[in-house]
Amino acid sequence: MKRILFVTYDAYPHEGGKSTHIKYLIDGLTELGIKCDVVSFNDANQMENTAGKVLMQPCKLFGKDCYLYYRLQVGKAAFRKAVLKKLKNNNYDMISAQDAISGSILNKIAPDCNNISLTMHTYFGLENGLDNSALCEGNKYYDRMKAEELEALQCAHAVIAVDERIEKHVVETVDAVGVADRCKVFCVRNFINTNAFEHCPARSENDTLNVICVRRLVEKNGVIYAVKAMEHCSDKVRLHIVGDGPEMPKIQEYVKNGGLENRVVLHGAMKNDQVLSLYKTCNAAVVPSITVNGLQEATSISALEAMACSMPIVVSSIGGLRLLVEDGKTGFWANERDSQEIGSKLQWIFDHPGEAIQIGANARQFVEKHHSHLSAAKSYLNIFSGNNTGK
Repeated sequence: MKRILFVTYDAYPHEGGKSTHIKYLIDGLTELGIKCDVVSFNDANQMENTAGKVLMQPCKLFGKDCYLYYRLQVGKAAFRKAVLKKLKNNNYDMISAQDAISGSILNKIAPDCNNISLTMHTYFGLENGLDNSALCEGNKYYDRMKAEELEALQCAHAVIAVDERIEKHVVETVDAVGVADRCKVFCVRNFINTNAFEHCPARSENDTLNVICVRRLVEKNGVIYAVKAMEHCSDKVRLHIVGDGPEMPKIQEYVKNGGLENRVVLHGAMKNDQVLSLYKTCNAAVVPSITVNGLQEATSISALEAMACSMPIVVSSIGGLRLLVEDGKTGFWANERDSQEIGSKLQWIFDHPGEAIQIGANARQFVEKHHSHLSAAKSYLNIFSGNNTGK
């Protein structure tokens, strides 16, 4: 295998775990001598997409859900042309769809292609409704979107889930759709390029504890609970939030009303090199994800990044986070939505700098051993080459 195309309906690069996943996987594959290309929504004709969205404005008269559905159709049409152009001018040994929307588009334009894989970073249907309360299970437009996503399984010969819970969801879905005989399911946990991350700075007992939280500001990431946790720990604990999203106004209001302007720094969206620079100034991390609609955080890339920086980390005791962090050894668990417990764990890190350093060192060793980009790249190549049987 010499050349692989990654297809993502998101912009690339962008702030978020999926984009980071693609980057780290390409790092690993490149080290193994594989040529990698990416076609993303950045490659779509943006003037055509914008004009189409304007034409869809009257759909708002029939409801936000109607508008969101037809706006998605406009975006898919523009992106389909970009994918077609990329495939027309190049030959690839493997085409890796990085989301169900990309997979459904590939099913339309290359239904007989036998070298398409699909990576699932989340559950079918979740991504479309994540930022839009108008779209949820049972809504006719949501159900249409989900049905379109499931079309990706018609062309994918391998589906790779980023954690065991998503793997279980995909296996059940593949069985329900009736493609289990030819569509194999695999699990390759999320990973990072550990070479990109340096050890966090040591701090003495009275120094400020700078806590980083790199999260898109959506409900499921629970960032508001990290903000509220500042009320339950020393004023020498400072929170740095990196990210943007629909929860930003609520978080800004809480920070202002709570008089937390000197305790919480809202950095907004940052480029990867800026995030790396900020990591070098912080001593701990928090990933306060919550359960939404019964769905939970996968193996969090932002948690892996913090752990690779030798940071003691506080995570919600749910889903992939609970599997990733060993409580008291590589980090700490806190009950989801429990800002007081998050605060108490951060306070412990502040009060015990020596022990915190050891916990951070344990976290780094764990990530190096179990979540290396190079070992993940080898696993992907085995799947792409058909050397892994899957489920």
